[in-house]
Amino acid sequence: MSTIAAHLIRFESNKRSLSVAFAFCLFFGMLGLHRFYLGKEGTAWAMFILTIAVIGTPITLVWTLVDMFLIGNMVKEHNNALADNLEQRYKEED
Repeated sequence: MSTIAAHLIRFESNKRSLSVAFAFCLFFGMLGLHRFYLGKEGTAWAMFILTIAVIGTPITLVWTLVDMFLIGNMVKEHNNALADNLEQRYKEED
């Protein structure tokens, strides 16, 4: 298998879907599941802990609503970073 094909397969298997990310945000947003899905573990844990602590629930509610508008850019950012990483690895192999 060629190197390009291997990188394309790796990209396809690791890219994130806007539909899945939006569904996670819509149904489990206050727990930060959409952020875990997109590799933003730090802010995902912050949302999770604030929600579990109950006192932070109003904060995570607003945060989730804002994320619903930003989710498209967050998915694009994740997929572009993945593509850039794979492109860099491909150049290093040449």
